[in-house]
Amino acid sequence: MKIDVPQETATILLLRALGGLTHQLQIERGLTALYVDSSGEIFADELRAHYCTTNDSITALESILEKLPGEQPSEWGKKLDAVRKNKNALTKLRENIQEGTTEFSKAVNAYTYIFIYPTIEMNIEIAFGVENVNPMKVTAYSNFLQWKERVGRERAWGAHGFCSKVFKNREFTERMLSLIEEQSAYKRAFMSLATKRQKRKVEAVLDGYVMEVLESLHALLRDSKRTQDLEALSPITWFELLTGKIDRMRSAETDLVKGLVMKEPAHVSRLASGAVIVKAPTRLDQHMAVIQTLPIFSKLDDKDLAELLKHANILDYEKGKLLFMQGEMLSRYYLVLGGWVKLYKSTEAGDEAVLQMLSAGDSLMEASVFLNTPSLVSAQVVQDAQLLSMPAPVIRQSLADNRNLALGMIGGLSMRSQGLIQQIEHSRLKTATERVGWFLLKLGMEQSGGKGNAVTLPYDKSTIASYLDMTPETFSRTLKRFKNKGFRIQNDKITKPDPKALCAFCDATLSEACIFKDQKLCPQTYLA
Repeated sequence: MKIDVPQETATILLLRALGGLTHQLQIERGLTALYVDSSGEIFADELRAHYCTTNDSITALESILEKLPGEQPSEWGKKLDAVRKNKNALTKLRENIQEGTTEFSKAVNAYTYIFIYPTIEMNIEIAFGVENVNPMKVTAYSNFLQWKERVGRERAWGAHGFCSKVFKNREFTERMLSLIEEQSAYKRAFMSLATKRQKRKVEAVLDGYVMEVLESLHALLRDSKRTQDLEALSPITWFELLTGKIDRMRSAETDLVKGLVMKEPAHVSRLASGAVIVKAPTRLDQHMAVIQTLPIFSKLDDKDLAELLKHANILDYEKGKLLFMQGEMLSRYYLVLGGWVKLYKSTEAGDEAVLQMLSAGDSLMEASVFLNTPSLVSAQVVQDAQLLSMPAPVIRQSLADNRNLALGMIGGLSMRSQGLIQQIEHSRLKTATERVGWFLLKLGMEQSGGKGNAVTLPYDKSTIASYLDMTPETFSRTLKRFKNKGFRIQNDKITKPDPKALCAFCDATLSEACIFKDQKLCPQTYLA
């Protein structure tokens, strides 16, 4: 989607209005958190007064959308309808909050996922659509918006901690630490893509005493023996500290909007004839051979692929990094280039079920990104990983505009569906020995094409056990059975007694990846 307007007119006004609305909704969420958790004793008057401020921001946005020129006015009409629909839903939420019929988590999650996330996504989509925009700057801007939103969520959930005195609850503290970790990840992503001027601006506004105090509070959160010390701080003081940080970030955000447009993207070169050649960023070049073969991208020609990937960046994630949580709206589309990521569900009792283990070539919850719905699972890195990511609005718009990309997405989803059916079959119909044997055979094919005699377990045994739908004890006993049959097991390395020792566990799917399929030495057990 392209916006055919002058650089400093309607588009910039629209981005500022969207950013302003997001900021006011974030403030309203924070006030609501304290109001609800204190049973209406804290910020009652301030909250009701702020409703008018937020409404003014919505009215300003509506006014710009109504007047905005462009090639596709129907698109702006849809966005205007969405804003008005959200305005009505917001009025209803406020009524329920004032009546005391909405509990803390439902109120905060409603502000986060129903009102704030859609506004941020519209902001990012419009920024990417600006004519002659520098995609790297927009990606930096996108990461900054996500960073600021995580700070806003920290303010709301922290208010709950100070009002309800739940910092001794480790599950709550882990939620807070996860938000802080996400802030750090988005900050690093922003700093890696931002210009020197953008970095200096952000570093300048986020310097000073308030930031030092917040860092000291974060240190208390990380120390399980000292979390009770946090309860000495009043919820209002907490709110004001975080508000000071978020207001500063809003100042930096306004400056980022001013610098979005430039004459020509840095990754574009122009020939003497006037023809434009779009080049992918250098780090992407290193992975293009793999990226081009992935199902979602395999049907794209070089030009379309380069145009799409100019919005992408590649980041390294350490083991243990939480990418997103169950129930969260996904702001980015992730694709694994290396390492391992687990998709899992957690129960209220704290139990965890690993649903899938993803490695190079796999994408994460693309259906949630495409449908713009909350993720049904959480995702965590279990072995240092390298991920390609793109803003979710860009993927959705590209799928609508590019038939080949949509076909690639459908193909990828179909393969994922087949894999899940196969996984259910293994967990329900196969014995523990058959599941472990199949898993080791699959690993061998992935690690050495089936030529090697040794298999290295890529992540810890408890995660493998959960993935194979068994307890760690059952997994250990099963490995012992393999050891009794001549397999050598040394820590995470398992060596077969002979090259065909695992062929009995082959199936039709694995056979397609085997270099020895249908040759003389192949036992063809997959036909059984």
